Amino acid sequence: METMAAAGSGAVPVVYCIGDSHVCFFSGQDRIQPDWPAKSDDQLPWFKTYRIGSSLAYNLTRHGTQTRGRERLFEVLDMRVPVGGFVLLSFGEIDCRAHLVKQSRMRGLPIEKVVEVCLDEYFKVVREIVARGFRVIVYNVVPSRLRTTGGGALKDADAFVTTGSWRERNHASRLFNDGARLRCESCDALFLENFPHLVDGQDKTIQWYFWDSIHLSQRAMPVTLERFRALCPQLVIPPQRIESPGWLELEIDGFKRRFSRVTKEIRKIPRIFGAS
Repeated sequence: METMAAAGSGAVPVVYCIGDSHVCFFSGQDRIQPDWPAKSDDQLPWFKTYRIGSSLAYNLTRHGTQTRGRERLFEVLDMRVPVGGFVLLSFGEIDCRAHLVKQSRMRGLPIEKVVEVCLDEYFKVVREIVARGFRVIVYNVVPSRLRTTGGGALKDADAFVTTGSWRERNHASRLFNDGARLRCESCDALFLENFPHLVDGQDKTIQWYFWDSIHLSQRAMPVTLERFRALCPQLVIPPQRIESPGWLELEIDGFKRRFSRVTKEIRKIPRIFGAS
């Protein structure tokens, strides 16, 4: 098993984090890392990250999809991860944010049923990777953005595709996480969860933990590392100090986000009137 040297803690195992853009959180930076096969700029000693595009959990069993999620996932496994190594899979947030509520409405099915179908497909691949001899960690889906917009691209943090209200999306995410946790228990995989710490008592997303509208900032890293400490003690992660935002911090953060949105709208005005 490959190891890296962590300052003050000796050699530690490496967790190979593979998935959609949410895998960039484990790079230790508040930015999107380059797409595979480009090398990520990883700052934390315990993780190596591999972003393989906007791949859906539901599509990982399928060859030849637009994102080539399955092919790229197994390319990383074959080329970068030693057999017996830790593999963290980060998939499902896009499914929960953009597709599951939509499919529930279109097909007239309970959201619970749609989530189960998605998880059944996802865990076919989880079991496949476990069977190859890797030690698999399934990362939970993080809470969804509060705003609802359509269209969008990765470079525009305020335009990620969403369907349904934040309540519907977070409900789908909780169902996804609950189902994933149970499936991990039955297939010799581990389940890494930080979702409960990132929502309030009404299951509303606490945006303070996010650096844009959907991606976790390093503010959420201490609680995540504490979960890792319990899950994988062999990583030798030191104890973390976990802080939660007070009301003033939440108010200031909310003001900054509103100011940023207004500024972006103002910048659009010259384009509307044809100014160069």
